[in-house]
Amino acid sequence: MPVTPFHFGPGALLKVLVPSGVSWTVFALANVLIDLEPILMFLLTGDPAHPWLHTLPGAIAVATLAATLGRLPCEAMLRVWNSKLSPRQARWLGVEARISRTAAWAGALLGTFTHLALDAFMHPDVRPLWPLVADNPWRGGVPLDVLHWGCVIAGILALPFWLLHLKHRGAGQ
Repeated sequence: MPVTPFHFGPGALLKVLVPSGVSWTVFALANVLIDLEPILMFLLTGDPAHPWLHTLPGAIAVATLAATLGRLPCEAMLRVWNSKLSPRQARWLGVEARISRTAAWAGALLGTFTHLALDAFMHPDVRPLWPLVADNPWRGGVPLDVLHWGCVIAGILALPFWLLHLKHRGAGQ
């Protein structure tokens, strides 16, 4: 995947399917953190390699970091978001600023594991199941255009659920 944005579509769909059970903010943070590796590798070597964070132990390490140290900054960011909204906007766009530990862990683990799986289909150097499996058995299992469109469609599918949620929430206030 090009650095991270395509990963947000599946995250949005997961969020609308389990609204209180998944933190999309922590999901997004985990995706950004895991992609710091190829960005740093590119800056240092000119090759956007995926040597460690794009493995099972690396993904678990990133998820742990996002769920534990990232939860409070994500909550602060959500409070800032809410503070920028007018009262009318807040009825529709305001978000719960508290992220439960469970939702943070769900967002972090889903973020890193879906990221790992999606990148495994695309990048030859990703070893998603290392140390259990040394190579990448998923490489090329899904054509790149299908992979990208699948991520976009997941985000598009999330939209009507989100709008329905907003309508229901707006009607109740």
